[in-house]
Amino acid sequence: MSLLDELKRRNVVKVGAAYLLVAWLVVQGASIGFPAFDAPAWALRVFILVLLLGFPIAVVMAWMLELTPDGIKVEGAPSGNKTMVGIAIVLALLAVAWYYRGQPTVRASAVPAGEVGAKAPSGPEPALAKSIAVLPFLNMSTDAGNQFFADGISEELLNVLVKVPDLGVASRTSSFAYKGKELGASEIARELKVSYILEGSVRKAGDKVRITAQLIDAVHDRHLWSETYDRQLTDIFAIQDEIANAIVAALRGSLTTAKTAPAVKVRADTENMQAYELYLKARENFIARRELSATTGMFQRVVQLDPKFARGWEGLAAVSAVAPSWGESDRDYSTLAAQAADRALELDPSLSMPWGVKAQIREGTWPIDFAGQLADYEKAIAADPRNATALLWRGITWTKLGFFDRALADLDRAVALEPNYLNAIRHKALALLLSGKVEESIALYETGIPKGFVYSRTENFILPMLAHGRRPEALLLMGVGTMAPDLRDALLTKLDHPETAVAGARALVARHAGDPELQTATGNLTQSHVLLWLGDYDSAGTADERVTSGIVAWDRYPPTWRNSPGMKHKLEAMGVAAYWRAKGFPPQCHPAGATDFNCD
Repeated sequence: MSLLDELKRRNVVKVGAAYLLVAWLVVQGASIGFPAFDAPAWALRVFILVLLLGFPIAVVMAWMLELTPDGIKVEGAPSGNKTMVGIAIVLALLAVAWYYRGQPTVRASAVPAGEVGAKAPSGPEPALAKSIAVLPFLNMSTDAGNQFFADGISEELLNVLVKVPDLGVASRTSSFAYKGKELGASEIARELKVSYILEGSVRKAGDKVRITAQLIDAVHDRHLWSETYDRQLTDIFAIQDEIANAIVAALRGSLTTAKTAPAVKVRADTENMQAYELYLKARENFIARRELSATTGMFQRVVQLDPKFARGWEGLAAVSAVAPSWGESDRDYSTLAAQAADRALELDPSLSMPWGVKAQIREGTWPIDFAGQLADYEKAIAADPRNATALLWRGITWTKLGFFDRALADLDRAVALEPNYLNAIRHKALALLLSGKVEESIALYETGIPKGFVYSRTENFILPMLAHGRRPEALLLMGVGTMAPDLRDALLTKLDHPETAVAGARALVARHAGDPELQTATGNLTQSHVLLWLGDYDSAGTADERVTSGIVAWDRYPPTWRNSPGMKHKLEAMGVAAYWRAKGFPPQCHPAGATDFNCD
């Protein structure tokens, strides 16, 4: 009798097939049931392994035993043959298992990044094993206006976790980009390249607050920890402390090789909860660059309520530093920013942003002390290497000085820290444009348009787009649809016929200086650029727009602007040329005698 006939006679084939079918059904049920009961990921693997080990046992039992009317008996065939065939089957199965013991059990493409058995993909980076994203907490309060409080708690926790050794934390702009989006934790984690997600909710009523937080292992799709805190609002810093330490404890094995998890300490910056709530609301407005005049007043009220609240002074300094560039002129912002920055550092010398503000304040006095400005930025970044805003501001300074490679280095660092920092992305596009990489710069510029980010530095891209055959887009960005007819006709005539002289350009621009298209807060243009495009280089070079001017000196269009008296006057007036003579020229520029220079 052949081996196959003997296997069939002894029901080995039927038993093996039945075992595999039942095992497959059981595994399908387990894959649904185990996660529902929060079973660890290894439990399902062990379960499958046990079923696999049971298969050769079932096959051998079917070969060796026979079901008879008198019960189960040892098969009566010649013992030598039976034993040898049984041993052969077992050895064959063991050989197969031995061969595949080191092979991946699933294809890499079918396994989430970071899972056991997954290969490192050739495209996007896998999730970092020691990384977390703090999603904006849901506002469960009856007052929708308390959303700022929920957002503030989320950001406070993020800022605490950033200080935990060995833990990577996704930036605020990255995490908050998912606010209101119906995406699962696993999908968000894959996009942010993190392994863990912290999410939760905040319910605030009077002086009572309930905060619910849960930590999710997004790679294995399981909850690691969750807790609900019902406290008085005065305990808000203690709650943040408890949540942060609970997260660190839950991740202890991933974070450190030490026996104990690193301790996290949340400092109570203020005991005045009214000041703290108002601070959170003002900070949200500042981050969104929303209602900056009113936001300045909110920060002023914060420090009135608690004059020793260092971060309140820091916020007042920051909003006062940027308000003029966003069209606010209702108070002396420069003086206010300087006073607030000094007071913040007096209360807490470890703060970073006040140094960045002090650097920004130097922009208001021409010629600018660029060496002092760069030194202040260095202090800001040394105090907090994750301060993406300080990196952005220093990158802008390098752009004004003509060191585009240094600008790109700082802007790349800022974008790496805050991948959704649209203003940093826009200034990176600008640095690429001014360094001659026009196509790449326009492509990067356009990434902000679908996100509604049009205003910042658009004026620098209008003529390059026009020169590269993108006329409709350029004219739309210029705002010709609402521009005063005489100004529009003069601009279009000059742009279409560069050889045409425009008489009275300075008077024409002065007449429309108050038009919305030429206002920092509402339009995409500055007087310097309009004068430049009209061909009045001398007026463009002497136009004093200290908040927004300076970068216009490096515009590549029209080409005849380069090395013109107007361009050189602008660089001399800003203090750029003085910096070069003291510290060295950028690659594209070189001195021409003791008082002149030329740029390629």
